[in-house]
Amino acid sequence: MKATSSMAASGRVLLLILDGWGIGKNDESNPIHVVNPKSLQWAREHFPFTSLQASGISVGLPWNEAGNSEVGHLTIGAGRIFYQHLPRISIAIKDGSFAKNQALVGALQHVRERGSTLHLIGLLTKGNTHASLEHLHALIQEATAAGIPFRLHLFTDGQDSPRGSLPDLLRELPQEAVASLVGRHYAMNTEQDWQLTQRAYEIITGVSGTVIAPEALGDTIASYYKEFENESFFPPTRLEGRGTLKDGDAALFFNFREEAMRQLAAACTKEDFSFFPRVELHDIYWAAMTEYEKGLPLHVLFPPQTFPNTLGEVLARQGKTQFRIAETYRYPHVTSFMNGYRNEPFPNEYRVQIPSIATQDPSQHPQLMAQAITDRLVQAIENKSFDCIIANYANGDIIAHTGNYQAAIEAVQTIDQQLEKLLPLALQNDTAVLITASHGNIEEAVSPVTGIPTTQHTGNPVPVYLIAKSLEGRTFPNAGDLLETIGLLADIAPTVLELLGIPPPPEMTGKSLLQSLSLPAL
Repeated sequence: MKATSSMAASGRVLLLILDGWGIGKNDESNPIHVVNPKSLQWAREHFPFTSLQASGISVGLPWNEAGNSEVGHLTIGAGRIFYQHLPRISIAIKDGSFAKNQALVGALQHVRERGSTLHLIGLLTKGNTHASLEHLHALIQEATAAGIPFRLHLFTDGQDSPRGSLPDLLRELPQEAVASLVGRHYAMNTEQDWQLTQRAYEIITGVSGTVIAPEALGDTIASYYKEFENESFFPPTRLEGRGTLKDGDAALFFNFREEAMRQLAAACTKEDFSFFPRVELHDIYWAAMTEYEKGLPLHVLFPPQTFPNTLGEVLARQGKTQFRIAETYRYPHVTSFMNGYRNEPFPNEYRVQIPSIATQDPSQHPQLMAQAITDRLVQAIENKSFDCIIANYANGDIIAHTGNYQAAIEAVQTIDQQLEKLLPLALQNDTAVLITASHGNIEEAVSPVTGIPTTQHTGNPVPVYLIAKSLEGRTFPNAGDLLETIGLLADIAPTVLELLGIPPPPEMTGKSLLQSLSLPAL
């Protein structure tokens, strides 16, 4: 495919990914509708806009499964659909190959030979964003079938599960095996806050944490709900007599999503770890559902797949310069995930990570670091040094997860302010802009049925805006009904390449959205 001269004349492309920004109902449940961002209203009046599927099979997830940030960025960068971790593991469970997985078999054998215990460690959730209850049940089934004693060290959710769902989730597990609980705020920190990671590590290893009688767990959870609505902050709690990690045991992390497990896995396994003192443990069989980070001494059940010719690789091979920017919350997404799990930058790929605000409650700062990101984008656009700029604004997803409606309104207003600065500047500097989202969330901040705040991802389609001088006045066929999608997230990378005059590689099965546009007016 060859770009026309008018398309290629844009010279540069700015890809803006609005995290958790789907297409929702036109009512009060949708903060985007309530705010009605002026910048996007202007874009709709002058430039083509459409919608894409960003959930379920369209991004390699099971049917009706909501999308998420990791999956969305992987698909955007790859320009194709492939099985994500969730269905890949679920298929292995269904076809029986899971029981024969060598890393899992090795863990069971290690415990059997030593007469020790298997510890299953991960997020207890109704969602399937970071971990899956189906996967945990499969691990429990294999341990039970092998006659292996096991203990559960569980991270309480509060983001990808409905509020107050912890008691129901616990009832789906063997109660006698629950050894500890700790909020994901501690166990799944991604911001190098090692004091939080330390608290999760110490509850698993028995160094610290509140110790309660097993029969008191229900009252403890009820007391917690009187003070907090969000299970993310559940204090590190051990159940008396249930055991902690000891010499000769096996420990298996069952989260499949990588970035939120890197700190805890490093604390448990790295030899040269120095962020806090650790318990001296020997002969532990460490395993993980996926490869959280290259170099960690873990037996990995499902090693990473390879994705040749991602957007970043194609741009690098063409000698194009790239600039990637996001705040800490989503920095791995615009770098590693978009590059097909590649951590190292490609040649001429430059990266900036804006540190996220250190806070337990992001809803108190709904603007997050959007202004700092915009400041750097303004410099990059004006300098005209980069052929392709890729940025993520995390506000939509991060604030929607808090369940704070007013903060969600302010988050949308914040994004509108950034776009009002960037869009005219990009046009002035011969830079085409493509705005989209990785998945839905903030567009359904309140259940339209119950009126209760919601915090989970949605399966809604996501918008796409194409803003370039050569595209003014053109439209997509579905402009009048965005719930009728015209494509997939996999179409983003081929579209970026066509805007830059670069043909997509054969591995990219997505189609350029430019091919669906109306003809220019005569």
